[in-house]
Amino acid sequence: MKEVSLPITAAQSSLSSRIIMIWLVGTVIFLPVKIINLPFNFELVDIWILMGLPVALLFYIIRPRQIISLSYLIPIWLVLFSSFLSSFTAPSATNSLTVIFKETYLFVWFLSLTILLIKLNARDLRIVMYVWSIVVILNGLLIVAQFLSPELWSLTNSLGGNLARVEGYRPAGLFICDQAGCANKAAYFQLLGFVPILLAGFSKRTTIILGITLLVSILTTGSMSAILAFCSSLIVVLFSISYINKSGLLLIKYLIRIVIAILLLGGLFYIVTSQNQGYQDHFEKIIVGRFERSSGGRFNLWQRGIDVLLENNAYFWGVGPDNFRVVDAAQTDNQLHNDTLAFLVERGLIGVAGLALFAGIAIRRAITILQLARKDPKHARLELVVFLAVIVATIVVSLTHQLFRTRELWLVIALQEAVYFKMMTSKNELERTTPVLNTPPGYYRESLVNSEAMVDG
Repeated sequence: MKEVSLPITAAQSSLSSRIIMIWLVGTVIFLPVKIINLPFNFELVDIWILMGLPVALLFYIIRPRQIISLSYLIPIWLVLFSSFLSSFTAPSATNSLTVIFKETYLFVWFLSLTILLIKLNARDLRIVMYVWSIVVILNGLLIVAQFLSPELWSLTNSLGGNLARVEGYRPAGLFICDQAGCANKAAYFQLLGFVPILLAGFSKRTTIILGITLLVSILTTGSMSAILAFCSSLIVVLFSISYINKSGLLLIKYLIRIVIAILLLGGLFYIVTSQNQGYQDHFEKIIVGRFERSSGGRFNLWQRGIDVLLENNAYFWGVGPDNFRVVDAAQTDNQLHNDTLAFLVERGLIGVAGLALFAGIAIRRAITILQLARKDPKHARLELVVFLAVIVATIVVSLTHQLFRTRELWLVIALQEAVYFKMMTSKNELERTTPVLNTPPGYYRESLVNSEAMVDG
């Protein structure tokens, strides 16, 4: 693992911590707001990020020295290198350069965000988790309200200047646009919302209530990929908790609880929708009714992507970022709706290698966090399993959607990197100060979640 020293101060000033916290709070507030259509598909949150990033980094630069991992620089370099290489033969170099610019910005933000999250104190970071949770829940309640009221859905769409037909609509909260894809983006945003809710330190009862609200909001978007991803991540959570506690019986116990909870939730949802035939018909239409059309469209799109790759003989360099729509014979202005295939077609094998490394590092980080938690489960929170669950969910959703430039995904990865760094730092310090043959109980009790952690207490 490659590491580098960065200049920082010995004690974090309350002023710099507060400014960083305010910037992060603003970031999570603006994440779901898609009302204004900006050039090059930039979002409102990007304006806030660009305004605060120089100030946040300025306060960070004046602190003592600290070691941070630069493992993600390797896949970042591979992705950018493949993008530059493919842009030389791309039919539309402008499209390629636009993508390179946007991804360079996201990479810089990600690395800066990781540094700032590592140094933010527990209290301020907990506030960020609280605000993020509130934003996700409010957006979820709006999604449910839009499902129950087509008039509200039309109103929120009109706020962004978008008009769409009400028939067969899919609620998307503040993800306002005239495309059905916004509902899928909203569902993925809600899915990642389990991260702040589980890490914020709410009581068990509050966490369950918020989690159920989040799940209902995902269901009402009609996103089949998000529902499948949730089920997949749930399986990961069960086995991860069993792994941390070293108990197979615990797996069975939680499995029974979850089955009961799903049955109760499903029964309640059925009772509510059955009271209104319109609600029931609409839910069936956006879930079951479009399955054949949606899956058939995906298969046709993927076949066209493979044809483009073969016809252009661009296995190593691709046809250029965001150039599939240019060279596609059908000219439907559609993306490939699959991250791996999109990287292969547009950036070649080099780009796919970079994407695979991103996923590999993120999975390895999540597994390491679980291993550290397993060393002393009494002092490590079980909620940390959410990182591996979210990564698995992201992989599942990416099979039918392109998520690589999703801002909330990079926020979650940066958060995981901060958790990993804190726990590894604590582990290394204890190894240096504790004799190997006289290791006391609670070996990892000074880990992130029990000291200067975002989820301590």
